[in-house]
Amino acid sequence: MCLNLFAAIHASGQSIREAMVNYEVHDADLKASLEKLQEQSGFSIFYSSTLLNKDKKVTVNSGTRSVAQVLDLILKGTNLVYVDKGTKIILQERKSVISPAGDTAVPRIYGMVQDEMGEPIPGVTIRIKNGKKYTAADQNGHFSIEVEDENPILILSIVGYTTKEVTAKGSRIPAITMVRSFSALNEIQVLGYSSTTKRNNTGAVSSVKANEIAVQTVSNPLTALQGHVAGMEITQDNGLPGGGVRVRIRGNASILSGYLPLYVIDGVPFTLFNGSTPASDALNSFGISGASGSLSPFSMIAPEDIERIDVLKDADATAIYGSKGANGVVLITTKKGSHGNTKVSANVSHGYGEVSRFIPMMNTEEYLDMRKEAFTNAGTTPGTSDYDLTKWDQTAYTNWQKWAMGGKAKTTSAMASISGGNAQNTFLYSTSYRKEGTVFPGENNTITFSNRVNASHSSKDNRFNISLSANYTYMKSDLPKVDLSSMYNLAPNYNPYNADGTFNWDLGVGKNPAALLLQKYSGQTYNMITDLNLRYNIIKDLAIKANLGFSQTNLEQQNIQPNRSVNSTALTDNQLMDSKGKNDNWVVEPFLEYNKSFGDAHLQLIGGTTFQQTKATSTTLRGSGYSSEALLHAISAASTVIVYSSNYSLYKYAAGFGRFNFNYKEKYYLDGTFRRDGSSRFGSNNQFGSFGALGAAWIFSQEDFMKDIKPISFGKLRASYGITGNDQIANYMYTPLYSTASTTYSYMGTTALVANGVANPNLKWETSKKLDIALELGFLKDRILLKADYYQNRTSDMLAYITTPMQIGVNSYAGNLPATIQNKGWEFEVNTTNIATKDFSWTTTLNLTINQNKLLKFDNIENSSYATTYTVGKSIDAPFLYHYTGVNATTGAPVLEDVNKDGSIGSADRHVGNVGVPYYGGLTNSISYKGFTLDFTFQFNHRFYYLNNTLNNYYYPFGYDMTNQSTAVLNRWHSAGDVSNFPGASKSYSSNYYYYATSDANWGDASYIKFKTLSLTYNLPRTWLNKARIANASIYARGQNLYTWAKQKYTLDPETTLPGTGAGLGTGQYIAVPQLRTMTVGLNLSL
Repeated sequence: MCLNLFAAIHASGQSIREAMVNYEVHDADLKASLEKLQEQSGFSIFYSSTLLNKDKKVTVNSGTRSVAQVLDLILKGTNLVYVDKGTKIILQERKSVISPAGDTAVPRIYGMVQDEMGEPIPGVTIRIKNGKKYTAADQNGHFSIEVEDENPILILSIVGYTTKEVTAKGSRIPAITMVRSFSALNEIQVLGYSSTTKRNNTGAVSSVKANEIAVQTVSNPLTALQGHVAGMEITQDNGLPGGGVRVRIRGNASILSGYLPLYVIDGVPFTLFNGSTPASDALNSFGISGASGSLSPFSMIAPEDIERIDVLKDADATAIYGSKGANGVVLITTKKGSHGNTKVSANVSHGYGEVSRFIPMMNTEEYLDMRKEAFTNAGTTPGTSDYDLTKWDQTAYTNWQKWAMGGKAKTTSAMASISGGNAQNTFLYSTSYRKEGTVFPGENNTITFSNRVNASHSSKDNRFNISLSANYTYMKSDLPKVDLSSMYNLAPNYNPYNADGTFNWDLGVGKNPAALLLQKYSGQTYNMITDLNLRYNIIKDLAIKANLGFSQTNLEQQNIQPNRSVNSTALTDNQLMDSKGKNDNWVVEPFLEYNKSFGDAHLQLIGGTTFQQTKATSTTLRGSGYSSEALLHAISAASTVIVYSSNYSLYKYAAGFGRFNFNYKEKYYLDGTFRRDGSSRFGSNNQFGSFGALGAAWIFSQEDFMKDIKPISFGKLRASYGITGNDQIANYMYTPLYSTASTTYSYMGTTALVANGVANPNLKWETSKKLDIALELGFLKDRILLKADYYQNRTSDMLAYITTPMQIGVNSYAGNLPATIQNKGWEFEVNTTNIATKDFSWTTTLNLTINQNKLLKFDNIENSSYATTYTVGKSIDAPFLYHYTGVNATTGAPVLEDVNKDGSIGSADRHVGNVGVPYYGGLTNSISYKGFTLDFTFQFNHRFYYLNNTLNNYYYPFGYDMTNQSTAVLNRWHSAGDVSNFPGASKSYSSNYYYYATSDANWGDASYIKFKTLSLTYNLPRTWLNKARIANASIYARGQNLYTWAKQKYTLDPETTLPGTGAGLGTGQYIAVPQLRTMTVGLNLSL
C-alpha cells in the first residue's frame, strides 16, 4: 500500500557527477553550506570539524548543478578536497599525512579506520589524548601518528560518526570501527512560504516523514498522524472507506465548533470548508450521505504520494496565515521528480479488515428474563404487540453485531510511478488503484483511482523556476444507506423473515435489518487538485514568487429506497434521493523574498498577498412514483420530482502578509510576522482583522560556558507570542436572511418570506492570543533529543448564536460572546537512538500532550441561553450531570440527589462533570536487524466521558421495549432489598430514568490504549537484486488497529462518532462501525 520512490539520490545508484541539486547559499559558513548540500542531495558528507576554516564564507548563486560542481564551488579557496566513496563524500586536506613504512626515527603507531560495513573512512582526525599531536586518515582510511608514551589513548573523530577512544598497544593496531551518528536536528522543516531546520526553527512544529506514513495501512493520510504528533488529536467518524476524519490541535477553543486547521498542499492553501454549520470540511456537507456519513476530502490523496507532513501549532509558526491559522496549520508536501536517470517503482498489496471488538450483549435467555421482569415489576402482563414474549421463538438466538459487522473487508491496492529528469527539468507520474470492501453483508465496496503528475523546469541561468503538480482522483462508493451497526441491540430472538419468507415488520416501519440491505447508497466523486509554484530571481538577493492553486470537487450521490425495504403498507412508493454538488476553490499568492547576509548575520524578508475564493453549490431532488424498482437509479423516471434542498455559497478572502527572520551566528534568532485579513463572512464594520506574532530562539549550547558540559550536545530556548483569528462560521451570518414560507402563507397569490436571521454588521473575528515557551535538548551527541513546550492559548470574542426575545420573530442571531476560553498545557517529544551498530539499530519516539481547557470568563452568563451549558472556571467539554445516589431498594427505580431541596428533580440539581486531567500521545519503535525492519506504534488517550454500559435505550427503564442490553445490566436490581448500581427492569416510565441517563452514573473514565501499527519489512539482499537489475525490493506484512485496551468496555471503538452528532472529536459514545483491524501483505520494488 505504500510506494517508496527512493527519492534519496544514492538509492538510485547515481554518482556525485550524475546527481543534480538546485542549490543556493549566500555568505554562509562552510559547515552550514555542507549541511545544506547533504540535506538536499541525499549523500552523506564526512569531515573533521578541525579542518574547517570558521571565517570562510560561501556564496553559491541559485542554480541546478551536479553535486560535484556544488562541492567545487563550496571548497573553492580552501585547502580541502573531496573523495567520492559512492554513497559517501569524504573531505580531507590536499596533502594527507602518510608516514613511510620504514620511518623509525620517531615512535609511531599505524592503523586503519573503517565503518560498520568494513569500508574505509577517509578524513578521520586522530589525536593523542592530553597531547598536541594529531593527524588525519588518508583516502584508504590508513593513518600513522607520532607517540611519546607507551599505550597512548587515541581519540578518533569525524562529523557523522560517534567519537571513539582507543588504547593503542604496539606499533600496529587492529582496524578501528567507527559507528555512524545521526542528528535529527538537521532535518528540514517546512514553514509558511519557506523552510528551515529543526535546529534553527523558532516555532512549535512537529513533522511526520514518508517512511513513518509508509508502514501504515491507511487510505487517508491524516489518520497516519494518529499517535505521532504532540498536541494533535485525530479521530475517525467510523471505519468505512472515505469516512470523515476530525482533527483538533491544542484543544477546543470555539463554542461554534470552528475547530478546523488550515491545510496547505505544496505551498497552496487548500480548504473545502464551505460555511456549513457546524464547521466541517466534508465533501457532502450540503448533500446526502450513506453509511459512511461525512466524506473526507483527504481520502482523495494517496498516502503513498506524500513526502512529509509538518504540523504548525504556535503563533510564530501559524501567524503568517492569519485567521486561517487560528486552529493550527497542516502542511502537506508531496513527492517530486528528481534529476538524473529515470526510475520506475511499483507496489502491490492485499489484505482484509475485520471488527476486532464487540460489545458484550445479553443472550436470549438473559434478555427474556429481563423483559419478563419488567412486566412483573410494573404489575402488568405482556400484550399481543410484545412479540418477543408472545410470538417469536423463545429459544432462537442471533448475534446482531456479528450479523451486521462480522464479515471480512477485503482490500487490494496497487501503485506505480516513474520519475527522472535532467539538469533543467524533472518529472514524476504516479497512478494508484485501491479497492476496499466492508464488513457488512452483501457486496459493498469503495474503489479509488488516482493519477498524479509533477513537473518542474529551471532556466539555464537558473533565474526562473516553475513547478506544476496535478492530482486527479475518482472514487466510487457502493454502500448501504444506513450504518448497520445501529442494529446491534435488536432482540436476540427476532427473525427478520416470516415463515413464508416475507419480511417481518413486527418491530415497526424501517426496522428490519434484512430489508435495510435493499436501501443503497451510491456516490461518485471527481476531485482535481492543482498547484503552480513560480520563482524568478530579480537580482542577487531578491526573488519574486507565486503560489497558484485550484481545486474542484464534483460529487454525485444517490440514496435508493424501495418501498419493500420499509413496509409496503406504510410506504407505497419507491423513492430516490438524487444529489449533485460542486465545490470550486482557487487561491493566488504572489510574494517577494529577500535574503541577505552581513558577516555573521543573516536576514530574510517576505511580503505578499493572498486572494482566495470558494464557491459551493448543491441540489438534492427527491423522486417518487416509480413504476418499477429497476428504474430507481434514474431521477428522470420518477413520476413526481421535488427539490428537496438546494444550496449556493460564495466565500471570498483577501490578505496581505509580511515576515522577517534574523539570525546572528546561527545562535540568536528573531522572527516577526504581520498579516491583515479580509473575509466576506463579516459585515462592513469588521470585515478586516490584523494579526501577528513574534518569536525568538537562543541556541545556548554554542556558548563558551557550555563547552565543558559534555553530555549536553544541543540546547535551545525559544518563545513566541502572537494573535491569530478565526472566521469559521456560516456564510452570510452578518446579513438578514429570508426563506420562503409554506404555501399556506401567501398574499394575493404571492408566497411570503420568513425571516431566518437578524442582521449584525458588527459581527467580528474570533481572536486567539497564543503564548509558547519551549526547551529543546540533545544528549550524548544527539542520540537523545528532548523537546518540551508549554503553551497557553486564550480565545475571545467567541462566535456564537445569541438568543433573541420571541417578539423579534427569530430564535437567535450570530454575534460575539463576551467570553474567553483558555487551553493551556504541556507537550513533550522524546527521540532516542538506542542502538546503532553495523547489523542492528533501534530508535524510539514518544510524544505526550497534557491539555487543560477552561472557560475563563463569560460576562453575564447567568442571564444567557448558555447558563445551562457552560460554567465559568470549568472546561467547555464538561457536561452538566445529575448526581445518581443509587437504586431505591424497594422499587428498583433510580434515585437522583435533590440538590436544592425543592422536592423535585430539575436542571437546578445538576453539577459539572469531572473531566480530570486529559492527556494523550503515542509511542513508536523502529528496530532493524540486517535486512529486517520492525516498526510498531501504541496510541493512548486518558479522558473522562459518557460510558456506554447503559446507552441502549437508556432514557427508558431496562426491558421497557424490545431492545437488548449489554451484559452490564445483568447486575441490575431484581427484587426488594437488592443492593445494585443499576436500576431494575420495568414497564413503568418516570422522569427519573431520563435523569439517570444524563447523570454521573454514566460518566467516568473512558481512557484507552491502542496497538495502532505493526509492520515487518524484509529488504532483499543486493546480491540477489543486482542480477535482475532491480535497485531495491522488499516484502512486508502490516497490521493496523490490532488491539484496544479500553476502560469503556461497552463500545465498539472509543474513537468513533455518529454522523450528525456535532463536530467534536469522536468519543465512542455513539455506535458506528469501528476502525477495522487490518492485515496486509505486499511487495515493493524499484528499478
